[in-house]
Amino acid sequence: MYPNEKKVVSFSICQEKNLIPKVDELTPAERVSREKESLMMAILDTISDGVMTIDFNMRITSFNRAAELITGFSTAEAIGKRCMDIFCAGHNIDHCLSECIMKMAAKEGKPLTRKSKIISKKGEVLTIASTARLLYDLNGNPLGGIATFVDITALEKLKGEFQGKKYILGNIVGKSQKMREIYELIESIAESRANVLILGETGTGKGLVASAIHYSSINRKGPFIHVNCATLPENLLESELFGHVKGAFTGAVNDHQGRLELAQGGTLFLDEIGELSFSMQAKLLRIVEEKRFERVGGSKTIKADVRIISASNKDLEKAIANNMFREDLYYRLNVIPVQVPPLRDRIEDIPFLIQHFIEKSNAKVNAEIKGASSRVFDLFSKYSWPGNVRELENALEYAFVHCKGDYIDIQHLPPACRLLSERMSNAALQNSVSSSDEDLSKPADLNKVLKALEDCHWNKIEAAKQLNMSRTTLWRIMKKNRLYK
Repeated sequence: MYPNEKKVVSFSICQEKNLIPKVDELTPAERVSREKESLMMAILDTISDGVMTIDFNMRITSFNRAAELITGFSTAEAIGKRCMDIFCAGHNIDHCLSECIMKMAAKEGKPLTRKSKIISKKGEVLTIASTARLLYDLNGNPLGGIATFVDITALEKLKGEFQGKKYILGNIVGKSQKMREIYELIESIAESRANVLILGETGTGKGLVASAIHYSSINRKGPFIHVNCATLPENLLESELFGHVKGAFTGAVNDHQGRLELAQGGTLFLDEIGELSFSMQAKLLRIVEEKRFERVGGSKTIKADVRIISASNKDLEKAIANNMFREDLYYRLNVIPVQVPPLRDRIEDIPFLIQHFIEKSNAKVNAEIKGASSRVFDLFSKYSWPGNVRELENALEYAFVHCKGDYIDIQHLPPACRLLSERMSNAALQNSVSSSDEDLSKPADLNKVLKALEDCHWNKIEAAKQLNMSRTTLWRIMKKNRLYK
């Protein structure tokens, strides 16, 4: 298979076959080598990608924790097995051999990356992105091969659904029932010029919904003018909205068209409408009712040929009850209400949003990130997203900067997401430890632990592998039962 092929029997295979010499039989050099291998496995177990090494007989010589999680096989089950027995699980071995990425990497003499299908221990068909390369000794002679891989099953499934852009309207992305209802509403009001009020939490995409309504409407050939009512002081907002004439106030050296005039024949989008003062609400009410206005300091009445779309993250009905918003203005703006759901209420849309933002970032900086790992999809589905879609986009922009490979993974995410991942892992580990503590508190099982520790000369890394448990679990059991040498 490899150039200068020679047999290599690894320490891990020896361990599996009970051929490991006792510690007192090892030479100092062999003892150092043993310690280095234990350290190497400890390091590999901290890597989020699956890592596997093989010898020249295509037998697995090391298998890290991430590889266990992806394939469902434990290290003890994988070590010494042919890689096709683990990754194909007995299915279609001939195809696995003919398409083996490790053989191709050896033949071409360089690392190779590609997508492939594997069969998990549970019989599930998974898609992985793997990179294979040869391992060499200090003299440049090949020792075997190493492959790193990441589970991209969720991403590939998503791409199949995403290709037809079935779940995109304008820049709105989602396939959830609530989003489909919004799509249907936008299509149903395409021929209407009635005022629309969009409500939803900050970051849910109210501006995108307003834009989609405009560009789906009969006004789509006209301008779409956006005014954020929360960012401008009242005196400046009035001038920006209605315009002013020369000499209307200090600094008004020329006539100025307001946003209402600029929106003629199109749509005026009033974002954060709940921030308007009572006096501005009264002036806006006249626009809505009469479709007429005057510039600040002017006397000429101008017809307002615009459709008004408003948006707010506030509960306007509560604001009315507290005398903070005019009831008559509310009902004139709220002819067609649209409620945009928070991201936590449409979790099924997250995979589509992830892929959309990755494609958007790729186009922006001319990059080629292919997607995110299944671990990212899983983590994002459990996060509450207080900042909604905007927070998700920001998280992916952060990951985009930190990802140097093909796929975004946990270590590329912002600190808040990584912290959640650690908490989830610790919770899962705690559950596992509690279960293991309960099971191994019986005398017969403690004897099993003791025997494993003695067989491995109290090397906790090797004993944990023999017991098919994590080193942390073993340490907890030892501490609880005071098992010390």
